[in-house]
Amino acid sequence: MKRVQNILIGGVIVMLILAGSGYLAITSGAVPKPSAGVQDFGDWGSVTDQHTEVITTFWTTNPYPIDLTTGNALHVRYSLSLNGVTVASGTRDQVDLPRGNTTHTQSTYVQNNRLKHWWVKFIKANETIHATAHGNIRITTPIKNWSYQTSKAHTQFENQSPILDSLSHATERTEGKYIHTRRVDVGPIHQSVIVGAEVQDARATWGRVNQNRTTMLVRFRIHNPSKTVPLIVEPTGLRMRADVNGVTMFHSGGGVASANSTKQKLLLPGETREVIIPVSMDNDKVDDWFRSHVRNGERSTIAVHTQLVIDPLGVGKPIRVPDGDGITYRCAMQTAIFENNQTAATTCG
Repeated sequence: MKRVQNILIGGVIVMLILAGSGYLAITSGAVPKPSAGVQDFGDWGSVTDQHTEVITTFWTTNPYPIDLTTGNALHVRYSLSLNGVTVASGTRDQVDLPRGNTTHTQSTYVQNNRLKHWWVKFIKANETIHATAHGNIRITTPIKNWSYQTSKAHTQFENQSPILDSLSHATERTEGKYIHTRRVDVGPIHQSVIVGAEVQDARATWGRVNQNRTTMLVRFRIHNPSKTVPLIVEPTGLRMRADVNGVTMFHSGGGVASANSTKQKLLLPGETREVIIPVSMDNDKVDDWFRSHVRNGERSTIAVHTQLVIDPLGVGKPIRVPDGDGITYRCAMQTAIFENNQTAATTCG
């Protein structure tokens, strides 16, 4: 009973104060009103397999001499969009409005299954990140409501593409001449022949991307320097693996296809041709990487291992480009969606 009396008394006092505010508006033009805004659009919180927490801090000012504790004074809405895809949104109602200046925190959660929709827009935007955080705060009193909206937007990697750069730079490192001498037995005749491959240009470009898969096109301009031995260049074996923070994003085959393939295409001695090899990624990998990226302070290490395998027709073992175990290219990228003390940067490319 005492609590009910206190609430009723508080309500009467609020009504008197607001009525007095109306009188002041008439006599002096000064209307005391509460105000609110976003102090910090976000900090990363807990990260699980299902969601990633965003903690937003907002402030309020209540100029009245009492707390507004009706449980319905403050309404908060928050959303985070990446490249136009809303990845996190939330509403908090029934928040008290203490008197004076106060800060509050609000938790919103990135829905990890939304991240692959963002990834599609991210790739189609040449890996430019457009991040927008939006806050809406409404204060409700018995006679008047106030609404405050604020947003923050920023763009990252506008002229950079760290993921494609890492893939392309790893591919470029296969460029060069790879010449071998092989012994060939033709009946009773034994002779040595020159076989090899010259990679004159190598790079990676984005191919088709949809909600489920992302395809990268690895392009090699290959010259056959041999005078006698054709090369099987389609199908061509490509060993490629791209790990980001230990998460395997792209992965391609184990080596050269059989020389008995009915669909093989030959690169004759002295010829040069561009060979395009598609490598695909399951977009479900994106949320695994994103969670590791957030846990690591919005930093990622990219490691790309590459080796091209070409088969000289009927002349022994395949040619590995480069020789040995291939090459591994490493670089790093960092974003600054909510990391206040760092800027977006990359060492890739």
